[in-house]
Amino acid sequence: MNFNKIKEAEATHYMPVFTRDNIAIERGEGNCLYDVHGNKYVDFVAGIATNILGYNHPEYTRVVCDQVHKLMHVSNHYYTAVQSEYITKLCEASGFSRVFLCNSGAEANECAIKLARRYFKNNGGEKRILSAEGAFHGRTLATLTATGNANQHRVYSPLPDGFGTFKYNDFDDFKTKLTDDVGAVILETVQGECGVRPFSNDFLVNAYALCKSKGVLFILDEVQTGMGRTGKLFSFSHFGIKPDIITLAKAIAGGIPMGACLASEEVGTAFALGDHGSTFGGNALACAAADAVLTILTEGGLLERSAEVGQYLGERLAHFSKYNFITDIRGIGLMRGIQLSPKIPAAAFEGKLRERGYLVNVAGNNTIRLVPPLTITREEIDGLIAALDEICAATNV
Repeated sequence: MNFNKIKEAEATHYMPVFTRDNIAIERGEGNCLYDVHGNKYVDFVAGIATNILGYNHPEYTRVVCDQVHKLMHVSNHYYTAVQSEYITKLCEASGFSRVFLCNSGAEANECAIKLARRYFKNNGGEKRILSAEGAFHGRTLATLTATGNANQHRVYSPLPDGFGTFKYNDFDDFKTKLTDDVGAVILETVQGECGVRPFSNDFLVNAYALCKSKGVLFILDEVQTGMGRTGKLFSFSHFGIKPDIITLAKAIAGGIPMGACLASEEVGTAFALGDHGSTFGGNALACAAADAVLTILTEGGLLERSAEVGQYLGERLAHFSKYNFITDIRGIGLMRGIQLSPKIPAAAFEGKLRERGYLVNVAGNNTIRLVPPLTITREEIDGLIAALDEICAATNV
């Protein structure tokens, strides 16, 4: 199917919810994607922080293909060895003792919300859940309610009850909002969709300590920050804290749909039989893929390498602070944001980089988001930096 036919089919049949770039991707190899015309692009999007092993990674591809030949899916009415082996490894690597496997980040957060509410019920009654302004936790009605986007709230009201918000990175407001009717807090250590905005170390440590002192569950959404994105397997490890619940998706299975909700023993056993479920969650194919990802990260040296390359990316990006239309450069590891002045649309930079063979993504607050595969090379980073520098030098404000 040629490019025009592809676009025609999308316009005719797909619900109008996406704004797509004017390219059609056909295949990937290494850290690069190729469109239907054969053009090559170095990928700094990675399926939005998902394809952390790049494309056609030999060990990952072998494991997935072997599993397809063996078994892809059976009902969760039955045990499978591949799921049992994987959840054992995931719990050992994370330090949590209980896990539920699903298919996406929204589902993982939905599970966390339901688990927290069930925990409240088991311990005395109903409680509210507090989230941060600017957060993004998913697109189901419950996770959308926990997402700090007033426009989306208006579109889909009435929304579920039992949620509140606090100001991003504002501990005084957080203390004020953490009233006795709040039973759980959910936040991201780095707000990805809102422009790669990290919470400060002081906020996270103090918020965690306050929650612990009040018996409030602390939930971290690690959908974007998990699986080595920040240079550690999970971003909470940077702060010396241990949440009650974390959620994972995106990178967990290297591009095959999967999500996970992990919890402590006390919280993770709050569910009773039949309280939650998923037809596809934790199927054999997804578990084999996720097991390969975890093995390559923790045993193949990729986690340590990602920390080193992430630091290198941060050092190279610091160069752009000399341009007065770049108002902030922030992030951690291989999760970085370049915020532009409102006078310079980030989408224009995205297009110019694409013309030069580099794919980036625009997030909130007019920010260029960089979330490449963890296999990205220094040479590929240098190429992006050179292209971006060329664009910046030619930009007039």
